[in-house]
Amino acid sequence: MWKILLGSLRHRRGRVVVAVCATALGASLIVAAVNLRQGIKGKLAAELRNYGANLLLVPGAGTGPFLKQQDLLILQDRKIKDRLLGYVPFLYGVAKIQGKDIVFGGTVFTAVKEVTPWWQVTGIWPERAEAALVGANVASKLGLRLGSSFSVVYKTSQFTFTVTGILSTGGAEENQVFVQLGSLQRLSGRPGLLSSVLISSRTAPGLEETFAFLQRAWPGADLRTLRQVAQAEEAVLSRLEIFFTLVGALVLLASGLTVFATMTTAALERRAEMALMRALGAGRREVVWIFASEAAGIGVMGGFLGSAFGLLFSEVVSLSVFRSFVSPSLISLPTGLVVALAIALFSSLSVVKRTAAVAPAVVLRGE
Repeated sequence: MWKILLGSLRHRRGRVVVAVCATALGASLIVAAVNLRQGIKGKLAAELRNYGANLLLVPGAGTGPFLKQQDLLILQDRKIKDRLLGYVPFLYGVAKIQGKDIVFGGTVFTAVKEVTPWWQVTGIWPERAEAALVGANVASKLGLRLGSSFSVVYKTSQFTFTVTGILSTGGAEENQVFVQLGSLQRLSGRPGLLSSVLISSRTAPGLEETFAFLQRAWPGADLRTLRQVAQAEEAVLSRLEIFFTLVGALVLLASGLTVFATMTTAALERRAEMALMRALGAGRREVVWIFASEAAGIGVMGGFLGSAFGLLFSEVVSLSVFRSFVSPSLISLPTGLVVALAIALFSSLSVVKRTAAVAPAVVLRGE
């Protein structure tokens, strides 16, 4: 049997190579999709994080105008911590500089740099209690420069700050001044209070689950989704998955048709040979075994080849889009082999059935 099988594959080298390449093509796309799925989703989510946080905590109705800073411990809970990429507390107030009302924001700058990476700072980020990050429009309006000192008056309190950085965001932040959270809490007489918390949450495993957990864990806060960022993130990831699914399905269909055509041609060419084997005593099982083994051989060769090309293709895509490589998935090779074998065997099923059902006497008589 093995001699017959190997002889058949050698005799039809051209068609076998075409079938192997077609099977490898189908397997390679599936392997690439599997390898890219988690890698690209993670990288894409990280890229989209550059557009800002996707959740906002503000004081809830009937709880007063402020959040309690001590409640930030809720975000350190192990049930939610791994779902969060970071968070930034803010306290806002209006104070006077040179007799003009200016919006002040108190925050934690180390957290700001992680959650809002689009903030562009000329100079250095504030590190001391008296350091200030001044919005570009405010600096222009008040004539403030790097190193300038200015007095801030809030009701009966007064404090002097030094400009260490000029902030450019293209948004409302350019009309504000930001200082250390503790500094603004002392200036405004609001120790331990916050106006809002910006949260950057992973979209997987589910932004909705994170939203629901925070609503239960922090009942005194009103949680809002920043729809623009969150919806853009989930829409792009969903479309990416749909794209891979559609392309993979089309290639699998094309690969299956190629293998089907190859096996059908082989069956027609060897019709008399199979009939003679049946007439000499071979059973249907032996005939089925020959064709199924040929299909399995095509599948195995296509699987190994497709897995290799799939891994290579996924690295090329990741490098060209994200300028970095993705780690090869451990299930890539098994996936490639299973897909290729499934294509080859399923596409050959009807051919094998028809060949095994042929009556030897009819074929040998030339009918």
